[in-house]
Amino acid sequence: MQVQVKKSFYQSFGGINFIEEDMRRINFSSIVTQTLGSRSFLAQYSYADLLKAIFYSKLIGGDTLDDLNVLKQQLQDHPCLTIASPDTIEYAFQELVQPIKKEATTTGKEHFINEHKGFNSLLTNLCRQAGLLKPGEKYTMDYDGHIIENTKIDNAFTYKKSEGYYPVLCSINKLPIYLQNRKGNTPESYNQKNSIAAALEQCIAQKIAVNKFRADACCYEKNTIEYLEKNNITYYIRAEQNENLRIALEDETEWQPALLNHCKVEVCSIEEQLFGEQTPRRIVAYRRKLSNEQATIFDNNGYRYSAIVTSDNKATTLDVIEFYNQRGCQGEHHFKELDYDFSWNKLPFNNFQLNTIYLYATAVAYILFQYVKQKYAGVVSFVNNAMQLKNFILHFVTLTAKWVHTARQWVLKIFTTKNYAPVFET
Repeated sequence: MQVQVKKSFYQSFGGINFIEEDMRRINFSSIVTQTLGSRSFLAQYSYADLLKAIFYSKLIGGDTLDDLNVLKQQLQDHPCLTIASPDTIEYAFQELVQPIKKEATTTGKEHFINEHKGFNSLLTNLCRQAGLLKPGEKYTMDYDGHIIENTKIDNAFTYKKSEGYYPVLCSINKLPIYLQNRKGNTPESYNQKNSIAAALEQCIAQKIAVNKFRADACCYEKNTIEYLEKNNITYYIRAEQNENLRIALEDETEWQPALLNHCKVEVCSIEEQLFGEQTPRRIVAYRRKLSNEQATIFDNNGYRYSAIVTSDNKATTLDVIEFYNQRGCQGEHHFKELDYDFSWNKLPFNNFQLNTIYLYATAVAYILFQYVKQKYAGVVSFVNNAMQLKNFILHFVTLTAKWVHTARQWVLKIFTTKNYAPVFET
């Protein structure tokens, strides 16, 4: 094999140049400044520059802050884009940290909560400005928590007996619109009504209409359900298994056979008084026969029961169940992407507050990724909405390119057989 070496610089991830232009089209810098404020006039990088650097580092497959050095080297010939160093990112993030809220329960248990109102506003605002969420349409909000196992010095034990943090997330169409970080000993059910209310207030401020809500049993609480009813939001919440509900389901005689996820089940819909109130609420339940599985205390008569409390009195029993089960794809699967593509499982700092800012920064990167993926899917054949980050990097971002200055202007030369023309023509 003969090799010729030409000492000339070419970018390996030239697709980032097109994405940078789209950041300008949606006025990303202005959106960030409106919600996070401005840095000192002496600062070389704005908050928008730093958030873009985090995003672009993910677009080259980076999973640590040190990968910013690789990104800086890859974009060294860009005429106006400069990338901050990892030390600069850490220093700037310290400007954004918020005080930890320390709350104690009547039993003496302490909860440590950290959030940034500006970042939460940025998440919702960015989704609207990027066209991912549109005024006039009605959306379903999902609420869930996610354990991030780590060995940080300020973590706490989770209910799974592991150490880490336990942030909660409100999302619409897998897009994070509200984030609150918590230490591992604080469950997702803690103070969840206030978190849901804050997320809905943000949506109202951005004229994003939420008419449905889904959550697991962490939201099976009287205050939360009454709040949703008061605000005319149709809810679908997994019901906790208790003695009264168990007896009601065992006594039910009108079970109907159905097919759910290719499995034979039996479904029913009943009215049941909840939380000691006289007014009954609709309970949609399904059960399946146990085969060789280990029975639990919630299994009765050879069946495993599941129940959903809902204010939807028009949908059929099976429609309610199927709609609730969609939260597995729309309300939970984005945690896997945040973990493995956006480095939630590799938090860079040994500080709870700094790591909260990093969670926000990567949530912004996740939204930007959804935006550019959706935008390019409509104009080039080698991008589609179902792509994960790795595929997007392989098919779009990986591109040999070089900036050259000619005729008193900068020109991006790309070397490819793919048709990128629709991207820079639009």
